[in-house]
Amino acid sequence: MSHDNHASRQVFFRRLLIWTLPLDLGLVALVVVILLGGELWTGIGFVIAGALGTVMLVGQHYKVGPDR
Repeated sequence: MSHDNHASRQVFFRRLLIWTLPLDLGLVALVVVILLGGELWTGIGFVIAGALGTVMLVGQHYKVGPDR
């Protein structure tokens, strides 16, 4: 019984990492833009796009949204 709980926990953490990947990449892009001396709004746009990507992935998983 505890083995099933451990397996479901691994699946949950893997899914959580996949869901947060767009936001994480947006934050990395923000840091790169700041380090390269680019426009700050470009980095903020990457973060916003990453957050929207994360929301879209979660919505697709739970079948929530206008196309479901």
